[in-house]
Amino acid sequence: MAVWAIRRDPTRSDPEGLAFLGGPDALDAVLRRADYLAITLSLTEATRGLLGERELGLMKSTAVLINVARAEIVDEAALYRALAQKKIAGAVLDVWYRYPTAPGPTFPAHQPFHELANVLMTPHLSGWTEGMLDARATLIAENIHRTARGEPPLNLIPSPD
Repeated sequence: MAVWAIRRDPTRSDPEGLAFLGGPDALDAVLRRADYLAITLSLTEATRGLLGERELGLMKSTAVLINVARAEIVDEAALYRALAQKKIAGAVLDVWYRYPTAPGPTFPAHQPFHELANVLMTPHLSGWTEGMLDARATLIAENIHRTARGEPPLNLIPSPD
C-alpha cells in the first residue's frame, strides 16, 4: 500500500515509510488518489467542514472515507449525499454528529446514515486498544496528584475564552 499523508507543516515530520508527505495545499491530489481516506486531524475552525461537496466529489467512486477524528470535519449533508448516491463506495464513521443530551435514544446524525448499507458506524471506539484503560487510569491518578499539589494537569486543553 502506498501511504500519502498531509500534515499542517510537512517539514516538521519524518516522511519515512510514506509514498508522499505534503501540506494542506496537496489535499485535492490526495483526495483524487485515495482508495481509503483516513481522517485523523483535530477539529478547529480551520478544519470544520474541510471536506464538503466539492472535496468529496474529487474522490474515486470506489473510495472509502474513514473518520476517527471529529464528525464536523466532514460536512454531514454532503457526506450523506455522496454515500446515498454512491459517489463514494462507503464510509466508516467512528464519530457522531449528535450526542445524547437527555435520556432516551439519540440518533448519531441528523442524516439517516444508519439506513445506508455502505456505512459502518461505531460510537467513537477507535481509541480503545489493549492497555488503553490502564494508561488512562494512570494518567487520571497522576492528574489528581498534580492538582492536589497545585500543579496543572497533564494534557490540559486550554479554554477557548
